[in-house]
Amino acid sequence: MPAGYSKAFMPLDKVKEKEFMSRPMGCKGVGFSFVRCKPGEGATYVHRHKVQEEVFIAFKGDGTIILDGKRINMPEGTIVRVGPRVWRALGNDSKKDVVYMVLGAVPPKGFPLGGRTLLGDGIPNRNKVPRWKKA
Repeated sequence: MPAGYSKAFMPLDKVKEKEFMSRPMGCKGVGFSFVRCKPGEGATYVHRHKVQEEVFIAFKGDGTIILDGKRINMPEGTIVRVGPRVWRALGNDSKKDVVYMVLGAVPPKGFPLGGRTLLGDGIPNRNKVPRWKKA
């Protein structure tokens, strides 16, 4: 590939639990990953962010997102934007696997903050444990 470009191939049927793509792709201002949730599984706690907004896309299958304690269905093709201060958890209340793409943008100052992801400004609340339904 020419300098300044990168390319990857990620077949949706090969996505594992989490596939962090930003660093392998050389991204400096965009964080994104693929997430697979099996039926009845999902995030084990809720989280929010200091400044980062996120976009969640249900690429394959029908998923569920919890936003500030409210369950929202995400049929395949659904796109949800979540502001930084909203508590969120991504999961699967359906009978089949769901694959999401999760995107976030890096604010211009003080990033990246480190960790496994490009963005690293998450605030977990491990006392709020989502209960995913097995349909």
